[in-house]
Amino acid sequence: MEQNALYYKIPYVKEFDTEVLTCRSVDDPEIRKSVFGQDGAERPLYAVYLRDHGFYPEGGGQASDTGSLQGITEELSCRVCSVQEVKAEADTIVHYTDAALPEGLQVHAVIDWEKRMRNSRNHSGEHIVSGLVHRHYGYHNVGFHMSDVMTIDFDGSLSMEQLLAIEKEANDVVLANRPVKVFFPEPSELESIDYRSKKALSGTVRLVDLGGADLCACCGTHVMTTGEIGPIKILSVMGHKGGVRVEMFCGTDALADYQRKHQQLLELSHLLSASPEEILSAVKNVMNISAAKDQRIAELNDRYFMSLVEQYRCCDQVLILYENDLNTVELRKCCDRLMKHTAAPVVLMLARKPGSDAEYNYVAGSLSEDLRALSKEFNARVHGRGGGQKEMIQGSLRADPEEVRLVAEQLFGPVYE
Repeated sequence: MEQNALYYKIPYVKEFDTEVLTCRSVDDPEIRKSVFGQDGAERPLYAVYLRDHGFYPEGGGQASDTGSLQGITEELSCRVCSVQEVKAEADTIVHYTDAALPEGLQVHAVIDWEKRMRNSRNHSGEHIVSGLVHRHYGYHNVGFHMSDVMTIDFDGSLSMEQLLAIEKEANDVVLANRPVKVFFPEPSELESIDYRSKKALSGTVRLVDLGGADLCACCGTHVMTTGEIGPIKILSVMGHKGGVRVEMFCGTDALADYQRKHQQLLELSHLLSASPEEILSAVKNVMNISAAKDQRIAELNDRYFMSLVEQYRCCDQVLILYENDLNTVELRKCCDRLMKHTAAPVVLMLARKPGSDAEYNYVAGSLSEDLRALSKEFNARVHGRGGGQKEMIQGSLRADPEEVRLVAEQLFGPVYE
């Protein structure tokens, strides 16, 4: 931890001037992929060390800063793509860039401030929620990650009702606009301070006090007052490794989520011809109508399936039927009826896949043949895939009807014409 880094000494510095100490090409394709993604193994990448450290390096669940470096005396520039702390190296913090800069060049550094503040708001909001959960329930934050949505893992069980109470208390702290205090206590002083930490610490420890809601050892960036966090919104909770994983948004992320969902609410309101307050009952009504329709369709299908049974009851050869209007569940039900109520040794039902002229879903059933034992060869010969039990297999295939008929005849026996 660099106690004198600009992101600690002057947290809201957005731009600063500094000097390039060293710059070298990065030959490791794994590092290039970690910076640019899986398609970036061949892209040029450079490791730049600067005299001053204003870009926050990745760590503690928080992504690194990004931005740009622009030559002051020469017309050179590059994009800062990622920043990492490398404790094994003398200069400790490496800035990965997409272009080379000569050693000794004076540069003007510009931090992507929108990204920095998003990370700071989320990180500060996470501290408040984690601190309040620890205070009320004694649970520890054992995992924290910021990406499209922020997640916190706790080592104990929490209900949504409990978390919504935490959410309200956290937003009260935000509205109070309390100062966020950061300090580095002496080792002797640290021993007497009650603070959260995921592991035992020694040496230089940075403590962050989030308006009295949390006191935690932390190396990340934070807002300067709790009011800058903006709204804190708990999205979901699910069981995870003996505890729970909580999804949440803070600040502009929470506002964007609200705006997106509110727009969806208005569109649903229009589609259902119901006011936003009436949408729940309107959706339930649509679901009831849909369930009644599905029940009616199932009854009509049963009648149709039994009509096929009557038509093929005396069939004592392999029965192949194409029923393109049936889905896979309906195919299976129809196949079940026919194999149980006709004399056919094997029933093979097929339906063309939606949007395809050559691919079919299939279901095969038999009370006398071990279809599972034959499924591998059947799939291989009709360009298919699938499997199942001894009495019934299902999957998809790509073959014309004549090919299917020939394969079925060779594997299962004479086919009913």
